[in-house]
Amino acid sequence: MQPKKDLCGCFSIGITTYIERYEKYFKPLYLALCKYFPDVQIIVAVNGFSDSIAHQRYLGQLSKELCTDLRSQHSFILHDKPVGCARLWNEILGVSQESATLILNDDLQVYPYLRRWAESLEWEKADIALLNSTWSNFIISQKAIQQIGAFDEMFAGIGFEDMDYTARAYLAGIKIANLICPYISHKDLKPRQTSFDTISQRVWGKFTSANQDYFFKKWQRCAQGEGAYIKQITSCVKPTAKQELAPLNRLPIREQGQGNVYRPDRETDKALREH
Repeated sequence: MQPKKDLCGCFSIGITTYIERYEKYFKPLYLALCKYFPDVQIIVAVNGFSDSIAHQRYLGQLSKELCTDLRSQHSFILHDKPVGCARLWNEILGVSQESATLILNDDLQVYPYLRRWAESLEWEKADIALLNSTWSNFIISQKAIQQIGAFDEMFAGIGFEDMDYTARAYLAGIKIANLICPYISHKDLKPRQTSFDTISQRVWGKFTSANQDYFFKKWQRCAQGEGAYIKQITSCVKPTAKQELAPLNRLPIREQGQGNVYRPDRETDKALREH
């Protein structure tokens, strides 16, 4: 699929992933995106894992295979320890140099005509848009983040951070659009282990109970028309307290000789991020 339009400067692509998805899902996805979008910034956030020995072996393999000759517009964020999905999304957005970012799940198959779909999209008009009615793959703009804030990193695991953002977008007066994209196929892999299994118990198959508990501390169910409608729980919610706008932090760290490889869990990198 030869490019018909230069997409450099239009949007960036972000992917979150972890050890279990590497060979079968993530690596083929990343290589396909490199082929279809040679002109687009790609940012990968790799989560940590509870088995530190296996995880460091995995990071070594990933670094050797994908980061050795990293393209200048590509970045990898490599975690040693598990962090929440909200933080991974924020880190991608903090590295993105474009006004819009397409965030993708890692268990996808993408098809060549995704290039034509992206070339036809008016990226400058995108605020927040879900692809195929799910937060598994979505577009978000820097403009929307300025109005709504970053994702809430108090969601320490996975799940409910998207419902929280849906409710906050409603309060900010920003409508979440839905875009049909037939050129991605979500395999919806049911994980044997996740990066979040040591954080809390699972609910809904893969989400964490800690995230569920935190969501219902921030939001309470209310009558229809009194708050934001959350599709996943088939209910409207309103805040239990005043909502604070969380700023988006940037990751300026670069490892020598490794291109744009970030290690935010390392002490020097952690201090820079917190600064």
